Amino acid sequence: MKELNLENEIKKLIDLHAEGDYWDFKEEWHNNNADLIHDIICMANSPANRDCYVIIGINNDFEVCEIDNDKRKNQQKVIDLLRRKPKWAGGHIPEVYVKSISIMDKDIDVIIIKQNDNTPFYLMEDYEGGNKKEPNNKKKIFKGCIYSRKGDTNTPRDSTADLYDAELLWKRRFGLLYNPSQRAKNYLVDLENWESLDGAPNKHGNYDDFFYYLPDPDYTVYYVINAEDDENELPRRANDVNDEAIGYIFYYLFAFCNVSYHTDFSNRDEVVLYYKDIPLFCSPVESIDEGRTRIIPPDFPPLNAYYIKNSLHYLIFRFVFSNWGGSYSKDAEEILLRVIPLYENDSEYETFQSYIKEKGFANKRMFGEKITGEALQRLENTFIGESKSYFERMSAEDTAQVVKNDPKLVVNFADPKNKDFDMITEYLRIGKMLVDWLNEWRYGQE
Repeated sequence: MKELNLENEIKKLIDLHAEGDYWDFKEEWHNNNADLIHDIICMANSPANRDCYVIIGINNDFEVCEIDNDKRKNQQKVIDLLRRKPKWAGGHIPEVYVKSISIMDKDIDVIIIKQNDNTPFYLMEDYEGGNKKEPNNKKKIFKGCIYSRKGDTNTPRDSTADLYDAELLWKRRFGLLYNPSQRAKNYLVDLENWESLDGAPNKHGNYDDFFYYLPDPDYTVYYVINAEDDENELPRRANDVNDEAIGYIFYYLFAFCNVSYHTDFSNRDEVVLYYKDIPLFCSPVESIDEGRTRIIPPDFPPLNAYYIKNSLHYLIFRFVFSNWGGSYSKDAEEILLRVIPLYENDSEYETFQSYIKEKGFANKRMFGEKITGEALQRLENTFIGESKSYFERMSAEDTAQVVKNDPKLVVNFADPKNKDFDMITEYLRIGKMLVDWLNEWRYGQE
């Protein structure tokens, strides 16, 4: 699927009969490594702020041509060159892939330079490139020079980007080009730079726990402990994880061994991400295991819970585990992701959903649809253990250790008397099947 999408995109760029700020055409691979590295740096620093392409095998008339195989480089050779030869500022090296695709029955190579916010990329020492066949063909990239791309033109090797373009690159690194939500994503990845103030009242005048981001204190994350519910409030709140008011909807909680002997449950609390006084994200917090495990619940269409890796939702999920998750947080996060798929982005989610639908996966709780075909076969071959088979022969602590040591094992630790025990097992099986299937599907796309 990825190869087909890349091929279609490259065809469209060739049909434009022009170069642009994120794509460049070359008839042959570079004769000099300095030229190759210079092109990669310019694309990594492109103002387009997206994946960029150096497309090799297109002549000056925008026609596909044969590539000299003796000059071709594969992905590993390009990566080795970038890592071995120059000294990069801050140790930041452009992320590069090399793909070969067929257009008009001819093979061309595409160097993909991935979008990255660690701009500007530049060298800390001069780099002089040549090649074995032409040892005197020396060309130099200069230390400290910021090379970029303006329209269809690279910054010359003996020059540097103008002040405006260089400023944009630094702003990208510091997240200053993005809106508050986008900047919050960058900050939440930087978990080590968040600090709490114990015992100090927050901006609301109460003492709920909160963190602020050290480089930009306008960003704060609050853990809000809600007041007790009104006794007449409906629906009734459950305090026990096996209470029938919880049931299979929270199936993923039962993958934790500790729910078998610490059965408490609460989702009264919430976490809120603020930019100044503006709430950017809010979610209930599901607390189990006497508060030692606190979870931001997944996006939850029936039968298909998930997280998106680059979303505020998932980043807050990790933030809560890191700062309010207790001693079991790392184990809880890992086990949770055995039954809840984690997608790289919205595009991967949509593509995978379309794929598994073609293979027979359907939400059988909606419109009476049933799981069929390959999806049903995979589901039937997915094993979920049951707690009673473990607890009959070992302690809860030993059982927990068995689960932690086997990354492929998922056990339903609900009380066997739970009226939704079988449904919980079914949902855990579906979740595990989707996680395993997603990983297999990704491997096939590489």
